[in-house]
Amino acid sequence: MSPRCTHWHSLALVSCLAAAFAAASCGFSNSPKPAGTGAAGSSGAAGSTGAAGAAAGSTGAAGDASGAAGAPTGGAGSTGVAGAAAGSTGAAGDASGAAGAVGAAGAGGMAGSATGGGGGVPTGGFGGMVVGPAAYSTKPLSVIAYSPYRDGQAPGGGNQPTMAQVRADLMMLKPLVDGIRVYGTTDVSQGYIPALCDELGIDLYLGAWIDGIASDEPNVHALAAIVNQNHPSIKVAIIGNEVLNRSKKNGVTEDRMVQLVNLFRADLKVTGVKVAEADTYPQWMMGLTKLSAAVDLIIWHTYAYWSSIDISNAALVVNGRYNDMLAKYPGKPMVLGETGWPTMVDHVAMDMSSTSVASEANQARFYREALAGFRARNLPAWMFDAIDEMWKATDGEGPVGSHWGIFTSARAPKQAATELMSMVK
Repeated sequence: MSPRCTHWHSLALVSCLAAAFAAASCGFSNSPKPAGTGAAGSSGAAGSTGAAGAAAGSTGAAGDASGAAGAPTGGAGSTGVAGAAAGSTGAAGDASGAAGAVGAAGAGGMAGSATGGGGGVPTGGFGGMVVGPAAYSTKPLSVIAYSPYRDGQAPGGGNQPTMAQVRADLMMLKPLVDGIRVYGTTDVSQGYIPALCDELGIDLYLGAWIDGIASDEPNVHALAAIVNQNHPSIKVAIIGNEVLNRSKKNGVTEDRMVQLVNLFRADLKVTGVKVAEADTYPQWMMGLTKLSAAVDLIIWHTYAYWSSIDISNAALVVNGRYNDMLAKYPGKPMVLGETGWPTMVDHVAMDMSSTSVASEANQARFYREALAGFRARNLPAWMFDAIDEMWKATDGEGPVGSHWGIFTSARAPKQAATELMSMVK
């Protein structure tokens, strides 16, 4: 992960369900979905919070449900914009498919299984939003960001993780994830990761660090050299991470990023690996037309926490931003490459104007609700991140930078990890 600049602090809260996403498929199929097994699929009168909420959030007469389990995408109890903002649902809000009830009040919980392990759809409602083709396996998570540094270790030399330590981390994560995302290629520890992912059957999404410095082009060449070793685990090569978000400091432009993407393509000798660039939601929403055309896959990041969003609305906000991105780049494959919630309070939570509060309970709730929404809609999302890293506290991110993991730096599971582990089949 890049040093966590406070690039979401000034964002206004988006209206997540402001308009049901129109017919544009935006890289995902909009074909008919299998009928759910819950009563009429979605918009039962008993679950609605009133005419306005039902009109905004329900999927209408068809009441279609996504996924084999019949998870409702706009089920009974859907409250629409007004109802979701109030955090209120109808009576039981129970329009479940075969898997059981969706979450209780407000933004919902994981009372039922939306897609065989993803949890109930928040009853604030994702009704009417685009639903894509299957994007998830039976693992609790698709991809999670991973960095191997333990207490007393850091990038850039000095004490580095051993291969045995990296293997232990990957073995710990393997039951939970299909893949991991790694942000650089230069340290000794990174050299272990592709071979270990090959061995353990973990997908790898590998990046080159770009920051407007002399090492940019060497890092691109180094990434290409690793990819050209034809590791079966490597699925996507990511040229840069939030580089344009830091453009005022590093001077990197969209044109320069296109040059670096093309430099990587010129080195690439293997097929089947997608090329991507990762940046923040505000940057992509400015309209990076040249960069989006140059890559195979858009990777974008957003954090409700940095936008001072209360946990009760956080999952709805992030799902709403997914709609914005899909509409901005219709037909372009994309993935939400970073979202999550920290577990340690910092100055954001202490600011009386903010209702974002870091805690283990809130992190677990965000994972439950956000993942339920992504799974119900088959929208790919990668979470940040796997393990706390103490070195980040003094590397520009502040105290909160060290506490985004679902495991502590001692590799003890936090509440979110415990809940996810309970879902492992």
